[in-house]
Amino acid sequence: MTDTADLAPDVPTTRRFVFTTTEADALALEALLKPADRGWRSFLGYILALPPLVIVSWLTRDAEWPVWFAAFGLCGLAAWQLARLVLKTERSRAARRHPVGAGRIEFAGGRLEGTIGGVAVDIPTMSGRRVETDVGHLFVVAGEGPALILPLSAFADRSDLTAFAAKLKG
Repeated sequence: MTDTADLAPDVPTTRRFVFTTTEADALALEALLKPADRGWRSFLGYILALPPLVIVSWLTRDAEWPVWFAAFGLCGLAAWQLARLVLKTERSRAARRHPVGAGRIEFAGGRLEGTIGGVAVDIPTMSGRRVETDVGHLFVVAGEGPALILPLSAFADRSDLTAFAAKLKG
């Protein structure tokens, strides 16, 4: 027997969402899609630190250990800051691919359509789409083009967001 607490609340088949997305919402999507600890991002600090550390070790080969230690520390700190700057810039550029601003999306008959920040959004079917959620967002990601970002403010509450995501996932 199924416990009634496990059942999702009824989700209407026709919905209208009115919301505003910001760059922070687009950055949340990029953090979900491209975690910093995977791929080339996980090695960026090492890639940026290794050449300067080799040069510093060669330049300070005859120096006393405090000078050598300080030079290595400064070089490592500079490489770490440069890696953070590169990652922040890359993520910010990627986030600009997604429309932000005032949005109005309608869901009817399995179709999502409307505008976000003046950009028309039309998702005729959910097949081939990836539906993801985090604490404050619902994302509909297509293979190409911008993703649809629905912030928590478009829903009545978190359970409404979760129920709608379950409906989209089918």
